[in-house]
Amino acid sequence: MLVVCIAKKDVDLYQTLSDSETSRHILRFYHPRKTAWGITIEVSTVSSSLSLLSELRWYIMRYMAEVLIEDVEHDVYLTRELARRVYEERSVVLSAGWNLSFKVCVTEDGGCMRVPNAISNPEKTIQVFKVWGSEEEHP
Repeated sequence: MLVVCIAKKDVDLYQTLSDSETSRHILRFYHPRKTAWGITIEVSTVSSSLSLLSELRWYIMRYMAEVLIEDVEHDVYLTRELARRVYEERSVVLSAGWNLSFKVCVTEDGGCMRVPNAISNPEKTIQVFKVWGSEEEHP
């Protein structure tokens, strides 16, 4: 299972997190992998990913455009908010027909945007994630 951290435009997220003693301490048991658009972190459970992201919240607000959590059961990514509602609050139950889905597209220039499924991907898209989110997060 992966946590996907998409950097804000013009941010080298891997280097930024490596340069910070605090984030190095938080990530000491994880091995973030650098990508063209940010980093991925392998975790064992959704709850461990939520815990890790809670510790990284300052870095998320400052340096990340989007954070996604892989849901291997449904072969999609969840927004952090939806994952929190499902696994911490237990206020939402996911099902195969989840109707609040969209794409997160990353472009060559480092841009990141949420795109409704019915809309074509932006020009020069280098990565697309199929995402489930909450009603408030839907583009």
